[in-house]
Amino acid sequence: MNHVPVFLQKTYDMIENCADAVATWSTSGESFIIKRINEFASDVLPRYFKHNNFSSFARQLNFYGFHKVKKEDILLRAKGLDSPTDADAALEAQGWWEFSHPLFLRDYPEKMGSIRRKTYADSNQAQAAAAAAAAAASMQSTSQHLSTKSELDELKGFMTELVGDVKSELATLKNQVNLLTHHMTSLGSLMHLIVQTQSMDSAEPSMKRRKLDSAMPLPQQQQLLNGGGLTNPITLPPLTSMAPSTTPATSNYKYMMAERNDLEESEATAAYVLWNHARQEKML
Repeated sequence: MNHVPVFLQKTYDMIENCADAVATWSTSGESFIIKRINEFASDVLPRYFKHNNFSSFARQLNFYGFHKVKKEDILLRAKGLDSPTDADAALEAQGWWEFSHPLFLRDYPEKMGSIRRKTYADSNQAQAAAAAAAAAASMQSTSQHLSTKSELDELKGFMTELVGDVKSELATLKNQVNLLTHHMTSLGSLMHLIVQTQSMDSAEPSMKRRKLDSAMPLPQQQQLLNGGGLTNPITLPPLTSMAPSTTPATSNYKYMMAERNDLEESEATAAYVLWNHARQEKML
């Protein structure tokens, strides 16, 4: 066993000569198990090393590349050892420590010569590798975050544009509704004017007669009251001739109707035609 580190040689001899109840090789011989930590530290370690510190011993194993076996694997392996019952073995194995190294084998002690203690350079390289891996993971996470942010910004812009289009369409619809409301109001005013005119024309005939009398000169009215005949009787134009015209009076009437009912010129003209037609019908 030339060129084997002293620590590894002592550890191998210690496991070989230790009582199985304290420390022993695993069934496969690929690892060793320390079953009673306190007894191992107080009685076994001082015989091979100048201390009884189990933590220091475990740290040295780590420097040589040993790995601690997981507790779950130890409990599963404990069922295969010679124990009174499986339950007792599992309970006892909860305090066991197991270490393994691919070159530290019970049946091949010559392979220990290839094991080297980790140096500070190796430790720094390991730390650098770990730092590089962490940096790569961080960069990947940052890249994913930026990609997600870009997608969110694009979605936000799309939503903003969509909201703008909806607002524009709503404004257009509102203007159309306002215009339609104005036309409906104007139409209602026109219908009200026609109904009001028909109501006035359906009054008593005496009202029409009084209107005609009031249009006569006073001497002619007095002559009618005295029973005398008129030498120059008043001739009224026929009703059929009362069609819409563009005389100043008619224009003034339409202007007054439009101003009073808030109608446009075309609407006022239509109202005048309807009113005049209704008036002719009543007078006939």
